[in-house]
Amino acid sequence: MKVLKSALAVSMVLATMGTAMASTGGTGITGTRHDYATRTNYLGSQTGGRAGLANSAGQCMYCHTPHSATTTNLLWNKELGNTSYTWDISLTDGGTTFATLAAGYKGPSVKCLACHDGAVAIGDVALARGSLNATLNSFKVGDIPTSYSTTISTATFTSTAQRPQFIIGSAGSLAGTHPIGMPYPLANAVGTYNGVTTGGSVVLNEFQANPHQISSGSAGGGLAVSASYPAANGAGNQAALIKLYQDNGTNISAGTSAGLTGMECSTCHDPHNKQTVDDWMLRGTNNGSTQASGYICLQCHIK
Repeated sequence: MKVLKSALAVSMVLATMGTAMASTGGTGITGTRHDYATRTNYLGSQTGGRAGLANSAGQCMYCHTPHSATTTNLLWNKELGNTSYTWDISLTDGGTTFATLAAGYKGPSVKCLACHDGAVAIGDVALARGSLNATLNSFKVGDIPTSYSTTISTATFTSTAQRPQFIIGSAGSLAGTHPIGMPYPLANAVGTYNGVTTGGSVVLNEFQANPHQISSGSAGGGLAVSASYPAANGAGNQAALIKLYQDNGTNISAGTSAGLTGMECSTCHDPHNKQTVDDWMLRGTNNGSTQASGYICLQCHIK
């Protein structure tokens, strides 16, 4: 599938970028790229001399708050914006229509995209220390660092170089990005999710029937603890590595349901770095060639 090739290319670029804020997969959010309570060295340098994020608020408050949240769902503390996300093509090779993530979409991906499309500052929160609509820091995903460099292959890029800054969905465009908000062929069957139905030319048996691991010895996701991945915590956990979602027409929630199952950003990524095995918050590894090794693509695709 052409879009898969694009996604793989993006993954390879991201995998070879600089290792600032490198962290161990599965060890939790502290010290990761989502640890906004202590990220002074990296984020502080990217804000053009503006104050770093350290101690501006508690670690969780950049995304969640127990009171006056924008929505009770996840007690969300971030501005979501009013963007509608679309792709650059209308159909997958299998004939599945590319979804639109409309403004107000109920799936979790819009929460990821609100920051990662570069539209909402990391520090724009609904509530902080009793103040409504607070701005703790004005750094946005994609801001050019003032003192940061990275190496891709043999080339070194400085702060003035044009390079990926984890921007996904800029200006509402998801061109070249793996499909989200779309059906997954659970049990190798056609399904509908976010108003989109599996295309008639999709080869259903080229997908894992259920990428969740049912037991430590079954096929599917759930990389076990090993010498290579000592922090992996998926063995026997049905929710590990791959996380699918169900759409009952009113709400989208974690879990699977026959004919109503789909994919979101957090299908492959864990923003809290608990069910992950590498530094990119992936639920599988970014390198590899087999499902058993935990290679993320082969947790769903049979190739």
